[in-house]
Amino acid sequence: GFVQGVMTSNDSMSEPLTRKRIGLIGARGYTGAELIRLLAAHPRLELVFVSSRELGGQRVAEHVPEFAGALRYENLDAAAATARGADAVILALPNGKAAPYVAAIDAQAPRIVIVDLSADHRFDDAWYYGLPELTRARYAGSAASANPG
Repeated sequence: GFVQGVMTSNDSMSEPLTRKRIGLIGARGYTGAELIRLLAAHPRLELVFVSSRELGGQRVAEHVPEFAGALRYENLDAAAATARGADAVILALPNGKAAPYVAAIDAQAPRIVIVDLSADHRFDDAWYYGLPELTRARYAGSAASANPG
């Protein structure tokens, strides 16, 4: 569930903050493991599902000791991952494998933010790809980000 009452130093001490719910697809590799470590340590993000065909059913903490929760790897297809209710989904898949997940999210839950770490959308003008320091205004509010993985 959501953790209530998380504060930042810039906010009023009486104002609770909600954590963003993050799903990770393609979690078996090095990039996936690093993302799990980073997400586990972030006070404003909550990892709500982790998908891996090869590790399905195994506890995430058995493979990533920095993750202390009871979350298990799941083998989720595109429709099942979309239905999990995440605020954002990170695709840490090999090049050429993101399309079914992107299509399912666009069709069923377009409010979900997608971060694709593959090369699949880096040259697609509909996707944000660049340095936020230089292009922040151009892509403000974009829900699709192609990020070098």
